[in-house]
Amino acid sequence: MMIGQREWDEVMARVRQTQLVSDPTVVAFVGRRVNILFTVIALIMFAVAWPTLPLTHSVMPILLPVVAALATLPLMLAWANPLLGWGISITSSILIGLFFDRVHGWQWTIQVVHIIVLLVLSVMLCLRGPVRWIALYWLCTLVAFVGATPPGATAGWAVGVTMLFVTCWLLRVLLRSRRELAHETELKDVAASRTAVLAERTRIARDLHDVVAHRMSVVVVAAQTARFRVDGVTPAADAEFQAIAVMAREALDEVRQMLGVLRVDGEVSTQAPNPGVADIADIVEATRGAGIVVDLRLIGGAPETVNEAVGLTAYRIVQECLANATRHAPGARIDVEVAIDESAVRVTVVNLLVEVAGEKESSGGHGIPGMAERAAAVGGALVAGPDGVGAFRVSAMLPTRVPVADVAIG
Repeated sequence: MMIGQREWDEVMARVRQTQLVSDPTVVAFVGRRVNILFTVIALIMFAVAWPTLPLTHSVMPILLPVVAALATLPLMLAWANPLLGWGISITSSILIGLFFDRVHGWQWTIQVVHIIVLLVLSVMLCLRGPVRWIALYWLCTLVAFVGATPPGATAGWAVGVTMLFVTCWLLRVLLRSRRELAHETELKDVAASRTAVLAERTRIARDLHDVVAHRMSVVVVAAQTARFRVDGVTPAADAEFQAIAVMAREALDEVRQMLGVLRVDGEVSTQAPNPGVADIADIVEATRGAGIVVDLRLIGGAPETVNEAVGLTAYRIVQECLANATRHAPGARIDVEVAIDESAVRVTVVNLLVEVAGEKESSGGHGIPGMAERAAAVGGALVAGPDGVGAFRVSAMLPTRVPVADVAIG
């Protein structure tokens, strides 16, 4: 009856508690069932070799267990260290043939169990040892068998040993090819999964573009034609509608810029230049047009010196901050500062905290995490939160220049 996993674990736990296996190497050896299997087989063959050794060789009784151990116990290392076991077996076969005479007409220089052990170790060495040394292992094994076989059987055993090594080598090549094929298949599956994910993202982006573009187009048309469709629209109201139309068109242009290329495969999409630090003043002015008090300060170098990806990131951070401030702190003053020097672009947006009835502390949106991800993507950092004096502060530190290859623009 096969031993169960629980029983095996209990046996191994008791074995590990004995002083015999306190050494880590021994613990590792007995921790594998295959090593235990080869050990049991080696002990069985040792039990056979010891009493039968006097039938084939003239050995002093006191040396019988030693010679039998040299012939059989190297099999214990067939899996753990086949090279060491093979080396001991080869060496012992030569020494036994040199120092002990054969008796009762035995024509081999070694016992039958020694032949079996040497063949098994040769197979394991060919399957698990370094491939570049297989020819050397074959030659040494061939020499050992040629020296051990009877004169009339030398050629046959030489051919047999050679075929054994060739078969093992071909089997190893086959197994390696199957492993490589399995690895390639796994890589193809991973690539297919990534392709499927990208395809799904592309589909979602296309749907998003279609929905947003359609709705924003309707907003633009409705705002521009309000004075013709609605009676009694005053010039001030018409100006507000036109401002709404302008902001809607700008938002529509940005959506088309980022997602329009995914709308139809092969469709040529006209893209406007990416907004940068120089365009921050435009979104500030648009926010002021909605009745929000915004103070903008541009300090330091020229916006043209900033890397395009960094400039776009700074623009998006300010844009998100203005949207968040107008939504969560309506009517509060907003201070925007963009400082540029040779090494960094520092963006700071501060607005007063305003209690809004019915509004929760967190809207569950992704504005701040999204800004932080954008900053990290260009090698910068962003910190956002209350400053302790009644205001909410967003501070971003961005490098002035980032290799374009390292950043996905847009």
